[in-house]
Amino acid sequence: FFISWATVWRTKSRDEAIKSQVKTDPHSPGMYRAYVPIQNVDAFYDAFGIKKGDKMYVEPEKRVKIW
Repeated sequence: FFISWATVWRTKSRDEAIKSQVKTDPHSPGMYRAYVPIQNVDAFYDAFGIKKGDKMYVEPEKRVKIW
């Protein structure tokens, strides 16, 4: 699931294009849509062995919980 999710949001953009998108589009750039939401899913940490100290690690108490 997580690899497919990231593949859906995969993009290749120049810095100028991203700056323009941020100014004109209400949606986050694909690179942020790919990895920021999954950092809040506990199963992501288990699937990829993400541990404290890793770049993508978010403390459990700082992860967004909706339900």
